[in-house]
Amino acid sequence: MAFSTKATLDRPAPAALVAAGLAHHGAGRLAEAESAYRRVLADHPRHPDALHLLGALALQRGRPGEAVEWMRQAIRSAPDNAACFSNLASALRRLGRRDEAVACCRRALVLDAGSADALNNVANALSDMGRHGDAATALRRLLRLKPRLTDQRLLLAQALILDGRAEAAIEELMVLLGMAPSSVAAYANLGMAHRRLGRAGEAVRYYRCALGFAPGDPGVLNNLGVTLQDLGRLDEAVACFRQSIAMQPDAAHTHLNLGLAARDLMRIDEMIALTRSAVRLDPALAEAHTALSFGLLIKGELEEGFAEYEWRSRMADFPSPRRSFASPAWDGSDLTGRTLLVHDEQGVGDTIMFARFAQQLQARGVRVVIECNSQLVRLLSAMPGIEGVVSRFDPPPPHDAHDALASLPHRLGTMLYTIPADTPYLRAEPELATRWAARLGPRERLRVGLVWAGNPGFKADHIRSPRLKAFLPLLDVPGVTVFGLQKGAGRQDLETCGPLPSSFTDLGAEISDFADTAAIMENLDLVISSCTAPAHLAGALGRPVWTVLPFAPDWRWLDQGMCTPWYPTMRLFRQDRRGDWAPVVGRVRAALQALARSRP
Repeated sequence: MAFSTKATLDRPAPAALVAAGLAHHGAGRLAEAESAYRRVLADHPRHPDALHLLGALALQRGRPGEAVEWMRQAIRSAPDNAACFSNLASALRRLGRRDEAVACCRRALVLDAGSADALNNVANALSDMGRHGDAATALRRLLRLKPRLTDQRLLLAQALILDGRAEAAIEELMVLLGMAPSSVAAYANLGMAHRRLGRAGEAVRYYRCALGFAPGDPGVLNNLGVTLQDLGRLDEAVACFRQSIAMQPDAAHTHLNLGLAARDLMRIDEMIALTRSAVRLDPALAEAHTALSFGLLIKGELEEGFAEYEWRSRMADFPSPRRSFASPAWDGSDLTGRTLLVHDEQGVGDTIMFARFAQQLQARGVRVVIECNSQLVRLLSAMPGIEGVVSRFDPPPPHDAHDALASLPHRLGTMLYTIPADTPYLRAEPELATRWAARLGPRERLRVGLVWAGNPGFKADHIRSPRLKAFLPLLDVPGVTVFGLQKGAGRQDLETCGPLPSSFTDLGAEISDFADTAAIMENLDLVISSCTAPAHLAGALGRPVWTVLPFAPDWRWLDQGMCTPWYPTMRLFRQDRRGDWAPVVGRVRAALQALARSRP
């Protein structure tokens, strides 16, 4: 009996169908390509190429979940297909499954060490994960294989910048400019790299080169504006931001940056309007919410301001790492009879300022334990309203809930007229104060403590710290003895300001922590300080304190006035012009002369 073979002979071979599908695929005829691949699977359900290519089609159509399923089937049929592992990594990356994507790329590279696609895909996945150094390593391998790839060289430079290797990035960008002399992205990234290195002038030059090739590029205009802002060239920065917004009206970051420039110019109402626009354009932009909070708080609108301030910890450059505790975060609900662990976040000044809320919590029946910088443990341990103090990152005692110190005003519904300002709420140790009284000697003249600089790690410290040279006119006021209370990097000024008058005595080297500083302040008639922690300490101790402020001060000092609701014994001396301390110090000197003359 004879059997017919006509049906079999009429079917195209799988290879021919795959080739036809690839032709359609390459020409963008995706439906025809899919039909060809499915015809292969009709007779050969485990055909690896057809499965793989259907996965590639699904990925191309924006269906990464479907792509993963097709490609996993293909790999089960052909586990040595490096290209399939690489494409599977692309699909997994689209789904946010980055660890799996990296693992697939690594498998592809085991199978084919020279797979450019796998190296590119693993670099992308590693960049998504913030592993910029590893991404740079993968991109270097790729460029050794294909040194003429310009896009990947740009990505390498960007990875190096983000990995803190701006000098190496500059080298790659110069190579890129050799291949693509008019690359706007290369010039723009050179600007970024030089700004990271603190070379703002060079950064401006490269941003302007980029704009020479793309005059209206909104991203470059925004970055140029930020750099000009670094240099204090605010009017030029504002012009750049406005031009960028004109080109890209929905750019939330540019509205935010223009708002920050308005803050530096003390146009606070304008700042509030611009940061509100940024929040409207990108409701998840934590930096915009936080900047809005600064504007509201400096205007005294504390209720909304502190609510917006809750976004601070979501900022990319928030200086304090996110904390995790076994207890739940406090949401402001009743904690009567329970223990609340309150932890610091940022500077020592913030801790001193917000510690006042412990007594308000105690009045509500809450037991308060504070976790803080070790420099403050001794001082805060004797504070009313606090049941315990532990050093930061030491094991905390058992507690029922936790919260950040700076969140307490929001949780407690603080408004301008309800700020708890009963001072002193901190006190020096009596025995320590007695010992320092002996060290300071006879009280024959007006005793003044002086602090001239803050923590240089604070990015705006150069704006808020006058430094010792600016304060030199205070050191020779008749009838006044000045005691230097400066700690930290600011002490370097003692070596650069030449011989100081005999009326000045440096105590900084003898101060071990803030308990010592508090004890000294108890023996002084006045403290004069830049906007930094000792100013808060003097205010919390209820000591007379004069605080000198930059033209655009921190939100807590409000936008005008000589007094502050936070510290009744504090007097504020505000800068009239950005960066010009001489008039401020002149007013302080005149006030100090008057105080010395009035002393019995």
